[in-house]
Amino acid sequence: MDDKEDKYSTITSSEVNDVRMTQQMKRLLYLIAQLTKKDGQYGKLVVKDLPLKALIFRGILDKVLDYDYSPQSIYYIENRRYINVSQEGIDDLNDLRELHLLYKIRLATKRHFYIYSYGISKEGIRYLDKISEEDKSVVDKLVKCECGEIFDVIIKKTGIFLKCQNCGNIIDTEVTAIEDVPYKCTPI
Repeated sequence: MDDKEDKYSTITSSEVNDVRMTQQMKRLLYLIAQLTKKDGQYGKLVVKDLPLKALIFRGILDKVLDYDYSPQSIYYIENRRYINVSQEGIDDLNDLRELHLLYKIRLATKRHFYIYSYGISKEGIRYLDKISEEDKSVVDKLVKCECGEIFDVIIKKTGIFLKCQNCGNIIDTEVTAIEDVPYKCTPI
């Protein structure tokens, strides 16, 4: 057995999390923690997949998260629409699940469609102490209004919005604004 294999075989669970956690993953974990907080306790709620994708995209626009994105066809509000989705963000969500910091549940709607929701696990809550105050502050600017309240995510036919219930401030996530990308074709 070579030294490298031996070194990694003795790493504990919490050390593996430190080795594998990127800054983006830490920010994403904290973002979900903030959205699942109720009465000052993390993990009391879950966040649905579509609002989370919208917040990830808004985080990309606000330079909170450094991911690429592309349009993807999804079904919402009884219609098929294109929204900007980050596959890197989805991959980080899956990595956080593999590290047992998040869990994913499948829910059935009234119309018998299935949606997914994410929640933070007890291990994920413990890991929040390892996230720097700088990263927490950057994420707080994304999920909190200027008045300090956490935004609610409102889904409408016209788009997905962040709304503060306290002061009424509304921000468009712009997740439904698909960019026109110029391209050039040349005959062969």
